[in-house]
Amino acid sequence: MRDYKDYKPRRNATKKSSGKRLAARVFKAAVILLTILALAVAAGYSYRGLQTTSYFNLKEIAVTGEKRVKREEILSLSGVRIGGNILSMDLKRLAEGIESQPWIETANIRRVLPRGLSIEVKEREPFAILKSDILFYLDRGGKPFKSLDEGDAAGYPLITGLSKVEIERDELSRDALMKTFEFIETEAGRWPQDLAISEIIVSRSQGITVLSDNVAVKIGFGEYKIKTERLKRVMDDLTAKGKIAEYIDLTYTGQVVVR
Repeated sequence: MRDYKDYKPRRNATKKSSGKRLAARVFKAAVILLTILALAVAAGYSYRGLQTTSYFNLKEIAVTGEKRVKREEILSLSGVRIGGNILSMDLKRLAEGIESQPWIETANIRRVLPRGLSIEVKEREPFAILKSDILFYLDRGGKPFKSLDEGDAAGYPLITGLSKVEIERDELSRDALMKTFEFIETEAGRWPQDLAISEIIVSRSQGITVLSDNVAVKIGFGEYKIKTERLKRVMDDLTAKGKIAEYIDLTYTGQVVVR
């Protein structure tokens, strides 16, 4: 049997071996890091060189999605010029210039190598008109995006009772407007034909009141389909009796107030 009595571990040799392995790993990592840095620097210089070469000078611009806004105005707003290097162009800045046009909701610009740009715009669509201090188009999201000029189409539901500032800054006002839009989407086409909607008054606390010719119809918020059906029955009853109402309140459960 072997006698381990006088055996002593070779600690110094083990430490030296571990130190060599650690040094080797550190050296390898340093080489890899320096290689990556060298490649990055080289790539940077190469890309800067590509930004100045005439090979990538702009020759063609494709514009899609435009309806009301002319192609020429879109290009002018972008600030892009034929002949510039497309790799040196700040596409975000170009898009922001186009989106400064009230009708433009978004502008998506991409490079088409080697010498082209693609500009795709999405225009806003008016959903209603807000009567505040002046008239504003409202998109479906409730954004007052453009004041009406002479000649602009006015055939959209007219919203009153809220200001532009309230819609932009007050959450309750925006919520009331969205509930009004829900009514327009679901019930405007089902509204009694003899009560043409001329104006919708919006109150954050009382809901909406629809002005139809000489009749004011208080709707409130919610249950629009049920209330429209009740209104139709009321109108049929008034017609059968040869009566005319100036005010109809549909906000009470189980009854309709007619004056």
